[in-house]
Amino acid sequence: MLGGRPDGDLARVSASASELFEKALASGIELVAPNQRRLDELAKAVSEFPPDALREGMKVRDGRAYQTLKDRGMIVKQNFENRFEIAKLSILAAKMEAGERKALLGVVTSGALAQTIKAASLSEDERKRLARILRRCGILCAASEDSIAPAMDAFPEREFRLEMSNRPVWVSEGSKPVLEENLRRIQALNAKIQLKNAERQVKIFSQTEEDDFATLQREYLDLLKQQDDILKDYAEEEKLSAKR
Repeated sequence: MLGGRPDGDLARVSASASELFEKALASGIELVAPNQRRLDELAKAVSEFPPDALREGMKVRDGRAYQTLKDRGMIVKQNFENRFEIAKLSILAAKMEAGERKALLGVVTSGALAQTIKAASLSEDERKRLARILRRCGILCAASEDSIAPAMDAFPEREFRLEMSNRPVWVSEGSKPVLEENLRRIQALNAKIQLKNAERQVKIFSQTEEDDFATLQREYLDLLKQQDDILKDYAEEEKLSAKR
């Protein structure tokens, strides 16, 4: 993010994040950014540097002014990458009792969970989902009977963020290599199918060639179905999180 014109990159990411926040507010959802307190501290620190110091820092990519901008940019970028998780987090927070919601939003703005907070107004599944989404935002925790508790490694499974062609997804440690192999095979098959399609524009396929082409298409559809199965839990989570 800080390559090329980092000030321009940061401005674009910030604008996109602001648009998301405005849409959430228009829907009556209180959206809060992870590490917002730290962002406010860094914004204040940036405002205290003379413009010349900021320009020089960006030019040489060194010094206190540059490091402050870089630290702020990293948090903004991380929040932008997690924008869908932040939206789901805010929707879950909207379902909570007012006191519980206030405590949760305090945890999110600080970027860490120092002590157990109540989440009794959520169902067991919603509490587990909330803890999972908080972990994706860098807040280590685990769901308990009626609360969200601090946890370093007590949660049941690790998750990894992968970029799909149309959206980021989160998958379990066990599913990660399976999905990566699935994506690799889909990409390879897609290239073969496109080549066959191009050939069919300029020649008449024999029956054997048509059969081979049909086999490629079936394999492609099977891989898409496998991908849907791998991402079934995440897809269900997205649907459930959209309900208020």
